[in-house]
Amino acid sequence: MKKLRSVYVGLLVILALVMGAAPAAAAAKWFNATNGQISDTGWPVSNPETTKWAQAARAGHGFCEEREYVGGFLNGHYFGNRKGVVCVNAKDAKWFNATTGQLEDTGWPVPNPDTVDWAQAARAAHGFCAEREYAGGFLNGHHFRNRKGVVCVGKQDAQWFDATNGQLLDTGWPVNDVGSVTWAQGARAAHGFCEERGFVGGFMNGHQLGNRKGVVCLR
Repeated sequence: MKKLRSVYVGLLVILALVMGAAPAAAAAKWFNATNGQISDTGWPVSNPETTKWAQAARAGHGFCEEREYVGGFLNGHYFGNRKGVVCVNAKDAKWFNATTGQLEDTGWPVPNPDTVDWAQAARAAHGFCAEREYAGGFLNGHHFRNRKGVVCVGKQDAQWFDATNGQLLDTGWPVNDVGSVTWAQGARAAHGFCEERGFVGGFMNGHQLGNRKGVVCLR
């Protein structure tokens, strides 16, 4: 009887250790959203190649917010009536209503998300979030008067990489210059780069120097 009790206690200890060692729930999740689900947000994205980044950003945010995530973005992938969306939870992410002045202070003004190119908007979001000690962030496309929606992701659940042109080329979606590719191709390149490294997905932060491009990957 004493021996059985010892075995039982030992099993409880092992179970407790296993449970304690279990990894935390992922901070991000990839969904294959249907065209209908995207359209239900009020911001249809029939084709990522021809839809402006700000509208796609609003669609991604709306899709994720409806599922109780703090925000999210399209990863550029699509097949049939499906579009890839990566949502981030509120554990280590936060939505800010940044002022036009705060974004201008980053050195990358965004007076209107519908007219600024995606790479400049990405740099503005990254600068805004980095100043607040986050790993990075992205604009969610929403704006009202002098406010722009920015979702920042913390260092616990995100990591910034300086990806080489070759590493991005290896994803099948080359990005030699962030200013000359569509947001969708940049998104696919970032997603592929991050996924290959065991992350759920990621996004480009718009920065580049030499043959390096900034990519923020999400766990």
